[in-house]
Amino acid sequence: MQNRAATILDVLEKSRKGLALYAVLVICLSFACFFFSEPILRFLVRLLGRKLIAYSPAEGFLSLISLSLYCGITLSLPAGAWMIWRGAVSRWMPASKGWGGPVILIATCLFLSGVLLGYYVLLPSGIGFLVSFETEKVSAFISARKFISFCGTMLLALGLAFEAPLISYFLARAGWITPGLFRKRWRHALLFCTILAAVITPTPDLYNMTLMVLPLLGLYFVSFGVVVLVDKTRKPPEA
Repeated sequence: MQNRAATILDVLEKSRKGLALYAVLVICLSFACFFFSEPILRFLVRLLGRKLIAYSPAEGFLSLISLSLYCGITLSLPAGAWMIWRGAVSRWMPASKGWGGPVILIATCLFLSGVLLGYYVLLPSGIGFLVSFETEKVSAFISARKFISFCGTMLLALGLAFEAPLISYFLARAGWITPGLFRKRWRHALLFCTILAAVITPTPDLYNMTLMVLPLLGLYFVSFGVVVLVDKTRKPPEA
């Protein structure tokens, strides 16, 4: 009993130190990104095709800080994934202990795939839809801070959502999820993806929410395929 309690305390202590280290890393990366925030903002504004508006004297500065924070979090994700791998996955699945480097590389590629899909497909479509409601009497003046929040939230959420197949792979190998679970819960998955899209989509319009739902559902079925493959490899061959 005492050994178990000591183990739990040791895990909590390491987790606390890891979170503190990760927070420091995010702050340092965000600070470094601040010096490149204006070129990054220009890269995002290309999607809009017009100048942004600052509704207060401090909004321009706060917008760059917000953009730097999004960039800092994004750049810190490989390190965060490595910490999770070393602290949790390698303990639960000792046989996969040497997979750290390839897994982090795959996770990074999946994240970049989600970000690229968002930047080149979903964001242009979503922004174009919202701006299309301008009339002769109504002109859209886009707040810099809200525009950065809109782009940053969608890109970060899509990048993280693209990790679903990789996470499903390890959960299936650990025996925590099975193909039967996916078959039984597809209606719940549809509802969950819709609610999740409504939460993470910065605007309340149905069009942008639908744009977010479609890739989430696609990732659900890709994850289902991954779990089916893992399940087949775990089953002993028939005689």
